[in-house]
Amino acid sequence: MRNIQTSRSTKNWVRLFLALQCAMACQIAQAGSYGINPVKLTLSGQNSTQIMTVRNDGAEAAVMQVELAAWSQTDARDIYTPTRELLANPPIFTLPAGAEQVIRVGLRRAPDGQRELAYRLFLQEVPPPVRPDTVGLQVALRISVPVFVPPPHPVKPILHWQATRIAEHTLKVGVTNTGNGHDHIAAYKIYRAGSSAPFLSQQLFAYLLPGETHYWTVTTDVMPNPGEALRVLANTETGSVQGNIVMDKP
Repeated sequence: MRNIQTSRSTKNWVRLFLALQCAMACQIAQAGSYGINPVKLTLSGQNSTQIMTVRNDGAEAAVMQVELAAWSQTDARDIYTPTRELLANPPIFTLPAGAEQVIRVGLRRAPDGQRELAYRLFLQEVPPPVRPDTVGLQVALRISVPVFVPPPHPVKPILHWQATRIAEHTLKVGVTNTGNGHDHIAAYKIYRAGSSAPFLSQQLFAYLLPGETHYWTVTTDVMPNPGEALRVLANTETGSVQGNIVMDKP
């Protein structure tokens, strides 16, 4: 079984947070360290239950709580709404140091007939009672796991890119998903016609749900002309995707 550590990036963030707080002479109790597998769940009408394993890599036992939310996007913002369309068991549990816990996640509704449904499972560390000798802020980890429910027929994201000059050295780059399934964009590069070197590139961590648009404002020393044809190469969950952009007028 492939085991993916999701705590690494979270631990790095916590270390940075601790360093900044210590620089302000504030003492913090560090949160735990956890591994989960898998890092994404897919449910369907034929396979309405999946399991996720949580492992406590810390030195102390922890109390964990599971929260479930419907996931939508508006103006490139993630919106989470409590839902009863999914069920997680157990919803709260104690995880000893070095131990594992299996969480069963089940679908309580029929899939949508046209479009993929999206949810989030939040695994929240419940902080222990504050000890009398503790000074400062107590940090608790919160891990987010995407849950997708595709329709009965195959799903496919379809990406359409846009670029608009909004200042002398500033572009507004956007991408719209007109497909019926999500995509995850890790990076993109934009090329001028006939060039093998990109004039603009950006690393990302962006989920794009069906029907949604994300925009990024970026600076560049090379500004294409209005109406100029550009080429984009994006690294996504579905692989390398190429597309064309025609520069819009500001």
